Amino acid sequence: MVPFLRTLSGIIFFGLGSTFFVAYLLLLNGVYPVTAAWWMQVADLPLVIVSLVYGGSSLYLSVKKPGVSTKALPWIIILPLALLFLTLVVFNFWPATP
Repeated sequence: MVPFLRTLSGIIFFGLGSTFFVAYLLLLNGVYPVTAAWWMQVADLPLVIVSLVYGGSSLYLSVKKPGVSTKALPWIIILPLALLFLTLVVFNFWPATP
């Protein structure tokens, strides 16, 4: 399950990252600037989620010993990533000016 999740999140990350690159180029050149800016504001958290899933699954696969089953390792990886995601959500929705 974890290798499939890693592969799927890698493909989705590549797709979302490519759309961010295209949106930045459109915004920089003034082609559909409102739509490009909107996309970069809306799709930032999905990109963060996918990157954290990819990073967490890669870390799990590299640290896990073959043939050994443990329940603590996934939680040791998931909890800091979840805290990082919640921090980024707070920063994303926190008003910039009081």
